[in-house]
Amino acid sequence: MARRSPARRGLPSVVVAVLVVALTVAVGGLVVLALDRGRGTDTAAQPTPSLEPESTPTPSPTATATKPAEPGAAERFLAVGDGAMWRATAGACDGDAPVIERSDDDGDTWTDVTPTYRDIAQVRDLTPFAETEADLVADMGADCETQALRTFTKGRFWSPYEDLLPQSTYLDGATVVIDGTRVDAPCERPWGLRASGDTTAVICDGTAYAIADDTATEIGTGVAALGVRDGQVIGALLRPDCDGLQVAPLTPDAPALDCLDVDADGPVALAVTADSIRVWAGDDLVSMAR
Repeated sequence: MARRSPARRGLPSVVVAVLVVALTVAVGGLVVLALDRGRGTDTAAQPTPSLEPESTPTPSPTATATKPAEPGAAERFLAVGDGAMWRATAGACDGDAPVIERSDDDGDTWTDVTPTYRDIAQVRDLTPFAETEADLVADMGADCETQALRTFTKGRFWSPYEDLLPQSTYLDGATVVIDGTRVDAPCERPWGLRASGDTTAVICDGTAYAIADDTATEIGTGVAALGVRDGQVIGALLRPDCDGLQVAPLTPDAPALDCLDVDADGPVALAVTADSIRVWAGDDLVSMAR
């Protein structure tokens, strides 16, 4: 008797084919459903929000004074007497020569009265004297010897007076000389020294100081020039809210007197009289009531 072949295990091929088709249809349905859910068939797609940098509040500007530059040899002096006005540039012993001028018409015209014949090298102080005359402290000659000079001829001739120097107020390097008394300045390179009566003030790096009893006290910042009269110190100031020079007393809480539309980028000189304030800045000489 012939042997019977062993029976095959597993599902018939027809059944397998049917199962494969059914599985394919099911997988396709799941894919379509997933895509429909991703597209949101019932609602419109929402736009992606843009990413903007987080805004930072801008701080309000703080009113700070601008620091004036040290004038050096271009430092200015302005002195107003009862019958004449005087002005000068400092010059330097090892640099530019000084220039001294006089006006008899309230600053409309000026006459050069520099004592070049005396080999003047640097001006240290200039003050009015006897209505129409002036006193001068300056370095003279090749050795730059500090001398006090006075004119009795409206600036035509200047003569040295030895007994006048010990009574003068001027700067000698980092030393303030007040009527012959030497006081250390609050910095190495002071400038803008002005004095009247018992009040003396000086500028160091744009900060004004009053000097009394050998002590310097800060009285203002952003100071380009200052003047002294009747115990009051008045400054020409650089301020952010003034496009030019602000004129104000250098006392706490004192209101500004005016904002002058003048060139504030260069050296400035200020003179105070009993009833007026004069400011020499750039090519302008401005007068205002005190």
